[in-house]
Amino acid sequence: MKKRILLLCLLCITLGFTHAQTPIRHITSKVTVHTYDTETTALIKNENLNKAWKPSYIHVISVNPKTNLKAFMRLEKLLTETPMLYNPKNTLIICSDENEKFVREAATGYNILKLPALGSAESMILEGTIRPLIKEDNEPEYDFKFTSERSI
Repeated sequence: MKKRILLLCLLCITLGFTHAQTPIRHITSKVTVHTYDTETTALIKNENLNKAWKPSYIHVISVNPKTNLKAFMRLEKLLTETPMLYNPKNTLIICSDENEKFVREAATGYNILKLPALGSAESMILEGTIRPLIKEDNEPEYDFKFTSERSI
């Protein structure tokens, strides 16, 4: 009986230590999101995007809440088969609350930011870029501009 209790305690300690060492790559969004959306661009103001933004993000993938399983499989294949092009250091994934679970499975290890879908409503998954706005853009109420480049 003592051996079972000792093994159970050892298992609990090991699991706790393992979980504590796992990096958390999920960024939650608890603030209001303001977007101005057209077919190819969206202007964004979001506090958590300000915190999560890194200049190394050259790819931004926006996942529509109505994305189907086939599109998630395409996304996972794209992210795993082209690590030189898409990797966690240069790619940010944007999704909504509705599909966060599926995005986490398809984009394991990538930073995930919860925002409304960006771009066209017909496209399930869009790839594009996000850049911080500057004074010359004359959009003082927004912080970033998303430009869609292609549908995945």
